[in-house]
Amino acid sequence: MNYIYSLILGIIQGLTEFLPVSSSGHLILARVLLKFEAIDGLTFDVAMHMGTLLAVIAYFYRDIIWLLRGFWSSLTGPSRLGSGQSRIDQRLPWFIIAGNIPAALAGYFFEAQIEFYFRNPAVIVVTLSVVAVLFLVFERLSKQTLDFKALTFRRCLLIGVAQTLALIPGTSRSGITILAGIVQGVKRQAAARFSFLLSIPVLAGAGLKKALDLRHTQISGDDMGVLLVGLLSSALVGWL
Repeated sequence: MNYIYSLILGIIQGLTEFLPVSSSGHLILARVLLKFEAIDGLTFDVAMHMGTLLAVIAYFYRDIIWLLRGFWSSLTGPSRLGSGQSRIDQRLPWFIIAGNIPAALAGYFFEAQIEFYFRNPAVIVVTLSVVAVLFLVFERLSKQTLDFKALTFRRCLLIGVAQTLALIPGTSRSGITILAGIVQGVKRQAAARFSFLLSIPVLAGAGLKKALDLRHTQISGDDMGVLLVGLLSSALVGWL
């Protein structure tokens, strides 16, 4: 049954990661409903997010190559970083790095408190509801006129600060970052694209940190198989 539950949870992760509805919140609620307690909750959630990270990389690989080339050219070639004439491919990698610093610091210093106080259904009910209401309000009030090239350091940093709220389960990472873009007048499509690109470093960092935390922990072959099933199913459904 653990393999079946892991498959179901991987499908839930794949379906909810790219919608503004909090995949972490849904995973926690689903684990409670299924009474799935075979693997530590945070470890399992990180594994599921690694699956959808693979989906993001597979889908945006052209963008990732474009950003890596832009980052390299900003270091080695002619660059006008900081000027109004600077190239978006040179600016955007630095914006993504800066946008991930707030969430990285918050996750590093407050992981234990978040795990202890916020990973429960009562909190998730509140955060899911609050973010939904905010989305409904600002979707209607905000003038979405700015395209992808209009992203600035300030706008991206504010989106990155908003991303820290996603450490609280039920606060959708994609939802709160897209919302932060919309509030600043960025078009929904551009905000969503930046949100998904912004997720790559923070999800990769969370996965690496969890892997380092678990390097001295004995995980049985059966548990590893359960994690792998969830990871692969979340990757496939997320990509689709």
